Formats: sequence, C-alpha cells, structure tokens
Amino acid sequence: MIDQTQRDEATSGTRGIEGAAGSGDTRRRGKRRAIIAVGALLTAGALVTAAAFTDYALLDLGAGGGFGGADNAYNIQVSTGQENSVGEVGRWVEANPDAEALPIPGADALIPGGDPLIVKVPVRNASKNLDSTLALTLNNVTDGDAPADAAYAALLRFDYGMVDDATTVPADLRPIPAGAFAARGSTATVDLGDLTSGAGRVLVLRVSLANGEDQASTNAANGGGVRVEARLDGTSK
Repeated sequence: MIDQTQRDEATSGTRGIEGAAGSGDTRRRGKRRAIIAVGALLTAGALVTAAAFTDYALLDLGAGGGFGGADNAYNIQVSTGQENSVGEVGRWVEANPDAEALPIPGADALIPGGDPLIVKVPVRNASKNLDSTLALTLNNVTDGDAPADAAYAALLRFDYGMVDDATTVPADLRPIPAGAFAARGSTATVDLGDLTSGAGRVLVLRVSLANGEDQASTNAANGGGVRVEARLDGTSK
C-alpha cells in the first residue's frame, strides 16, 4: 500500500512537471507577442511613409497660345494692279501655287532698240509676327522650241529696283544677269532686301528688247515671243 507520504511526493512531482511546462509556454507566448508587436511597429512605419505630403507644379508653355498658330503664319502677297505704292493696292493676291496674270500693255509690241516697258509689282509681307527676306527670279516658260522664240529670249533685257513710290521710275535700276534664260531656263536670282512684318514695297521692272550682235541675230528674233514668269521668293526670319 502507498502511504500518505508517497502520495504527497507523487502529487508534488506532478505539479513540478506541470509548472515547468507552464513556464515554457508562457515564455513562448511572450516571444510571439514580441514578434507581433514588432510587426505592428513595422506596418505602422510603412503607413507613415505612404502618407507623406506630395506636391507638383504645371507650366503652360507659351501662356495659352502654345507654339505656332494663326498669328505666326508666314505669307507673301503681291498685287497685279501695277499701283505706284502699297497704300494704293485694292486687292492683294497670293499667287501661289498658281501664277496670277499681270497684264502689261505694249508687251506684244517691243522692237529691238526701242522704248522699254515699265512693270510695277507691289509686294508685301502679310505676316503678323515674322520678318522676311525677298528675292526675284525670272523664268522662261515658253512652250515649244521655235528658233525665233530662242532668238527673242536672247535679246530680252531686265532691270530692277525696289521703291516705296514708283510714280517716278528710279534712275538706279540694276540689270538682272541673264543666266540660262535664253535656253528656256531662268535668270540669276537677285536679292530684293528684307521686309518687316506687315511692310511692303514696289518692285519696278524695266523690260527692253536689245539689238543683236549683228543684223542677222536681230532678224532671227522676228516673229518670236517669250512667256516670262516672275518668281518672288521669301524666307521668314
């Protein structure tokens, strides 16, 4: 039989084992709580970072107008009315891409060594904001290859000048180099100066038919004719 003393010792041992186990569980639960607590702190730190203040700035480059636009269109215009000044022009034309007709009284009646014809071409820079260069080239656009036409083209002479008022023909007109004009090509290109935005001037052309080097070369132009196209080229600046 187990006496009371043995029962007490057995009970005491059992309690010791349970006490030891309970103490270990408590330590493990404490560690888990510590780990959970650390995780909570890390999560809180992440939330603080994501909620930081932000800001930004926007600039409207060009102040509403942007770049380019209708006010920055570049445009050269001419008149076919042969006015003496820009202020007298009643109708400006684009003359692009198709040529505008400019009638010249007496153009069909030039004779070698005779009086020249004067042609007046008002031209303006119709651009609102852009200045322009201006240059002139004369093109021989005659159809066919008739010998009389080529001989006639070889005798044509052109002089030019730019003025504000063409009421009086300027005395200092300069010759346009013939270049390849006689061979159904073009004259040299001549500089007409610059035009500020909105400004215009009058191109004055003097057209004459010279005598040939001899009578034979003059006679060769008899019955000939030439179609001439004036090309005005501008470049914005």
